[in-house]
Amino acid sequence: MATMKTMPSQITGLFERHDSLYGFSVRGSSDVPDNCPRKEDGEDLFVGDMGVSPAVTQAQYAEIFEAVVAALAEVLSERPDAIEELRGRTFARTLH
Repeated sequence: MATMKTMPSQITGLFERHDSLYGFSVRGSSDVPDNCPRKEDGEDLFVGDMGVSPAVTQAQYAEIFEAVVAALAEVLSERPDAIEELRGRTFARTLH
């Protein structure tokens, strides 16, 4: 199994396309409240702690959130084994 030593291009692209996105975390099913729906196999991933600045509208936040979910899905479609490497990680914008 290849390890994820660099940030996947799909994730890097999120920060390039969405100036307001400062970071987000990827959680496993054990990290979310019990009232969240889950698959029986426990292989779910959830986006959490998404940070945006400056503040954006609800519609803009939803658009960024959907882009994050789509990027993670794309990473997993290319590398299904990456689920364990993504779970528990936080991705953040690099400031220079």
